[in-house]
Amino acid sequence: MTVRPTLLAVAVAQSFLMTSVFAETADELAAVEKITIVGHKEDPTKSTGSAYVVSEKELQKFEFTNVHSILRSVPGVYVREEDGQGTFPRVGIRASSSGRSDRISIMEDGIPAAMAPYANTSAYYFPNVGRMSAVEVLKGPEVLLYGPQTASGAVNLVSTAIPTEAKGFLNAELASFDGKKIHANYGDTQGQWGYLLETYQRENDGFHQLDRSDRDTGMDQAEYLAKLRWQSATDARFKQSVNLKFLNADEINNVSYLGVTDADFSADPDRRYGLSELEQMRRGRESVSVQHQIELAADTSVTTTLYRNETYRNYKRLNQINGVGIATTGGLNWIVNNQLAGTTPDNGAELIQGILQGTADTTHANGVRYGLNYQNFDSKGAQIELDQGFVIGQWSHNLRAGVRRHEDETYSLGGANAIYDQRSGQLVFVSETAGTVTPGNAKATALWLADEISVQNWIFLPVVRTEKIDSRANLNVEQTALNSNELSKTTAGLGLNYSLTDEWTLLAGMHQGFAPPGNSASQGTKGEESDNYEAGVRFRRDRTGVDIVSFYSDYSNALRNCLVANPCPGGVVDGTEQTGSKEVYGVEIGAFSELYRQGAYVMPIRATYTYTDGEYTKASDSASGVQKGDVLDYTPKHIGSVQLGVEYDSLWQSYLALSYVDGSCSTTTCERAAVDAEFLATQSLFSVDWSLTYRLNEFTQLYGKVENLFDQQRITHRGADGARGNSGRSGALGLRVNF
Repeated sequence: MTVRPTLLAVAVAQSFLMTSVFAETADELAAVEKITIVGHKEDPTKSTGSAYVVSEKELQKFEFTNVHSILRSVPGVYVREEDGQGTFPRVGIRASSSGRSDRISIMEDGIPAAMAPYANTSAYYFPNVGRMSAVEVLKGPEVLLYGPQTASGAVNLVSTAIPTEAKGFLNAELASFDGKKIHANYGDTQGQWGYLLETYQRENDGFHQLDRSDRDTGMDQAEYLAKLRWQSATDARFKQSVNLKFLNADEINNVSYLGVTDADFSADPDRRYGLSELEQMRRGRESVSVQHQIELAADTSVTTTLYRNETYRNYKRLNQINGVGIATTGGLNWIVNNQLAGTTPDNGAELIQGILQGTADTTHANGVRYGLNYQNFDSKGAQIELDQGFVIGQWSHNLRAGVRRHEDETYSLGGANAIYDQRSGQLVFVSETAGTVTPGNAKATALWLADEISVQNWIFLPVVRTEKIDSRANLNVEQTALNSNELSKTTAGLGLNYSLTDEWTLLAGMHQGFAPPGNSASQGTKGEESDNYEAGVRFRRDRTGVDIVSFYSDYSNALRNCLVANPCPGGVVDGTEQTGSKEVYGVEIGAFSELYRQGAYVMPIRATYTYTDGEYTKASDSASGVQKGDVLDYTPKHIGSVQLGVEYDSLWQSYLALSYVDGSCSTTTCERAAVDAEFLATQSLFSVDWSLTYRLNEFTQLYGKVENLFDQQRITHRGADGARGNSGRSGALGLRVNF
């Protein structure tokens, strides 16, 4: 991130609203690295789908390090805080899923970034948004060009580009909770060669306070990135380039799945039970990619990409307390408040509460079981894409065809545990049990074809995608898979764009959505399927714009990944479960303008709003699962944000961001007759962020910010392991230097 925008940021910095990204010049666009997913760089208002770009300039306004804070103002996107720092991003688009970003396509520089896009789609790893130069969100028929998750949308995180001249950047920040951040890069282009070296390092002690412990609940991140580019000589017959990218990332998170009871959250939302003090997750990634681009003619180019991501996750996690699994159906509130753990003094609600509080005697506070969970993922692939432009009569065509071969390999350690007793409120090691490593894999071939057809005021985008997936999981010593599945799926879509005038544009689209079921699926599992529709209108005049897009999705076969952090009905924490059929509908609104402009003073305003509703229209196969008429879990009906700014030339800028999210049901059952929903819903949250930036000189900026200015903390997540919420008020002071 630099104060002087990269070429990509110049192309997108004109807007913070969906589908509006006004570029600068054709010459600048020609020099942009081809890593964006949002098409129509010359005039993105001609996109047939809903697109949204958060530019480098917008990212620097608040210097957010939590991807939730960035995406919560994007229309149609739902984010949910689990640990308050975005360690496990929960990002959904148009109510696609309540899991860990497992129903959206996550990319970095256009390359699949999920730890195992086909084998294990849950986002236990998410690219570090703090080092990115832009974030792109795409919805509608064009998502069929990416995948494999195509039901709802795609998120592409754009890393720092190689500069065209010698240039460096340093961002240093001190923050609440003993937080520290260093983000630095330097690069240059000399002749046909260019390079970039970058590091991003961040640590803090966390905002949670552990009972009876001096251990912190924070994080320690360190990432190192290098890019190298070769491009052909200016007089070469065929223009071409080769881009190499290397990334090494490691982090330690003292994070826990264990929440608290509602009563304890109300008394102290920063509290964490001492039973979780030994929980720690280490994770990291090593990735490499090489991309070759060649222009065979003025309107013909071929891009070939090879990539490999190796991701590990080593999580020492609290699993069981006194014989009660923390992910048991009902969870802590169910056990403690409704006294369903038993009626005798030895296993009743009072005892469970005493163990949580650290007051139960040693005889009862035993069997504290920590799972030693290790997972390794090797994700690799090769992709070739052709862009071909041609004209037939009055019809202009831009043909885009591609093929990708992708392979995921997974290794999971299960059954290993460390067992402790709690004595006088402290954990004492007792024994350890060994586990078993079970490998699995998924292999997929995807093909896609789209033709953007322009004639007069019309743009048509027919697109088709085919996926063929073979998966295996839980292999034994003979390499026999206990779970295996083969499936093929072809989906199609059509997008329309019609320019009524120079200011008004209509758009419409429909596409068939698909999501792979993961390698734990049994033979015959079809994957998630949906029919998706959207229609809207755009208005642009000078510095004012309005976007209104309505959407409707009909899921004929909804799926859910069953995890400890996201258990399926009945407490199932492994595999994939079919959850019936559901309908989702709503509207997304975005607007931007200027309230005031006089001399050097400008007062910009941007606002977004999303309304969502729906229900399950068919019961699941499981008797304990979803029933017809059930609500959509973790789907707030109303989400809104307003950003107000005061800018004085380039000397100083100040911004307020006001965000609101409705409370929502945490399970599909919370509105059933005779169901006590007291502990089955999250709380509404209104928060305000503030920032101020002052330019000290041509090269240096000083900034300060306060997140959650009014210190509003609410229950934003309910696992079976208790209630959790967002972080309270925090502040930071930082310096940005360009050299």
